[in-house]
Amino acid sequence: MVGIRPCDGLRAAAAALVLVWPASAAAQRLELSVSPAAIVFPSADPDVSPTIAAAPVVVGIRIRQSLGPWQLTVLANGDLMSGSDTVDITSVTWTATPVPPFQNGTVSRTVAQRMASGAGTVNPTQNGSVTFRLANSWNYNAGTYTQTLVFTLSAP
Repeated sequence: MVGIRPCDGLRAAAAALVLVWPASAAAQRLELSVSPAAIVFPSADPDVSPTIAAAPVVVGIRIRQSLGPWQLTVLANGDLMSGSDTVDITSVTWTATPVPPFQNGTVSRTVAQRMASGAGTVNPTQNGSVTFRLANSWNYNAGTYTQTLVFTLSAP
């Protein structure tokens, strides 16, 4: 399900494919898409696969009527959770292309991490390929762990 709503200010955000952008025709126009809306890390033996990758995510950025800087950040709503069991969200990293404007990083639950940045108009849409990776470990209890990542595209 995709929800779309206008907002005041110069900010656009996407979480689970909810898109937000300025309603004013005179303001900058920011558009952000993230697909698919969910990723899955396959089950793997940590001795054989110390790091496991999910299928790539396509992140689309389009910025119109802008002369200034912009950035795309990602922030987790918390650690990976399975009931009362947790895995530190910093166990999840990403690699992204093309570089620039995209860059590699580590997911955080406390500080939004920059995934892409630049200045001026980005038109047509610039698509990036983002691959999330999980540091695999025997220390994780068996379970299905989930968490939400919030992607925010902003231009001050």
